[in-house]
Amino acid sequence: MRRKIFYIDGGAGRVIAAIPALEKYARNHPDDDWGVLIGGWDSLVWGNKTLQDITYNPDTKGIFDLWVKDADIVSPEPYRVNGYFNQKLSLAEAFDEIINETDDHKDLNSPTLYLNKNEEKTAANVIADMKQQQGDKKYTVVIQPFGRSARIDRDTVIDDSSRSLTPDAYLRLVSNLQQKCNILLFAEQQFFLQQDSYTFKVTMDLRGYMALIESSDYFIGCDSVGQHMARAFNKPGSVFVGSTFAINTSYPDYFNIIERVDEKNKKYSPIRIAGLDGHLADRINDTCMDFTDEEIDKISKEILSDMEKKVGK
Repeated sequence: MRRKIFYIDGGAGRVIAAIPALEKYARNHPDDDWGVLIGGWDSLVWGNKTLQDITYNPDTKGIFDLWVKDADIVSPEPYRVNGYFNQKLSLAEAFDEIINETDDHKDLNSPTLYLNKNEEKTAANVIADMKQQQGDKKYTVVIQPFGRSARIDRDTVIDDSSRSLTPDAYLRLVSNLQQKCNILLFAEQQFFLQQDSYTFKVTMDLRGYMALIESSDYFIGCDSVGQHMARAFNKPGSVFVGSTFAINTSYPDYFNIIERVDEKNKKYSPIRIAGLDGHLADRINDTCMDFTDEEIDKISKEILSDMEKKVGK
């Protein structure tokens, strides 16, 4: 019987969402010869006793001849699962349906991520530096306001998929929260806005931001990788859901979900299926993240109330 290799591609959030299904496959096939290829984000399974030693980056020298050539490759694509694009399944459940060939997801665990002592210490040092600069406030928060599809256009941030907060909404939100919160920005350096004097900024790799989320009290984000990290570490949080659907991309049974546009007024963007239809859906959903000042003020109070309830202090 040939080795089976699961090839997981796409963004880092997809990789984290695939971990529960891969761990389930390991439980159900303890004697099988199998493994995983992860393009770009294989470091996300470092420390995972089930997956670390059978996961490789496809850019590893010699991997094709030594390990792949005599294997069967399965490329799970959750966006092409009927239950996913009809808002009946989460990303993790869609991976489970393909990888484990099942529609029974009751035994699917939450995602798992692992840090080492050095990563934890580095995160603690960064948070200490933040508190020295901002003062030691009631809550420590990591915020990821911009998703992977965001880009800089001259002096502003544009996200054609409407998954990211607008700069104005983001700045008003952190301005409202900074009285009670030490806020650390999870973003690439190009998104360090000149007007943003409210957040602590540091350039880290993905595992570094992962450790910062684990060391924080609360997470605020959008449809991007940070929410998957927060869920893996059981951190409470609030997630802004714009053009996408919470059942697909987030954890509505766990996070405080914030939506400006009701789901029945959104159009699903058939990513990786129909390109033009995806573009047209983005046009319909174009204002999903256009929060007014009044809406952000109300949301700020909602988030602080959620912190009080779930973090305490």
